Amino acid sequence: MFAAGDRVVYPLHGGAIVKEVQQRMQDGKNEDYYILQMLFESMTVALPVASAEKLGLRTIGDESTLSAIEAVLRDNPDVQAIKSISWNRRFQLYMEKIKSGSVIEVAKIFKLLILLERNKKISVGERRLLHSTKQILQSEVMLIRDVDAQKASCWLEDCCGE
Repeated sequence: MFAAGDRVVYPLHGGAIVKEVQQRMQDGKNEDYYILQMLFESMTVALPVASAEKLGLRTIGDESTLSAIEAVLRDNPDVQAIKSISWNRRFQLYMEKIKSGSVIEVAKIFKLLILLERNKKISVGERRLLHSTKQILQSEVMLIRDVDAQKASCWLEDCCGE
């Protein structure tokens, strides 16, 4: 169980700080909820403690996690193979990987989208996904290294060779 002040990652939204554990009435009984302050968009999320593991809530990584992210971002995956898949199917695959909670899978998607964007203009949906994956990675870097969003973004760009 997490406690107030813990640094966590919520798969679809990225890094967060547990503000508190709060009891709320749900279907006639008290349930504990994590109140998460997300690092981006000034968003607060209430997440049932009982469902946290199923929803992929996890502790942030460490420097070895950043090394693994860096390795993925320095790699150049086969963009042609992914381009042969329809956008709808690609989007489905991307969302499954993001929901898995694996920061390495998020890094792979981020790198693929950057490479696609370099080759040609990407769709609005892909641009949104690129932005989301960047925020997820950026927030984890921010929490691990205790840096601001700008420094985390610069680190990601350096890793991608931009």
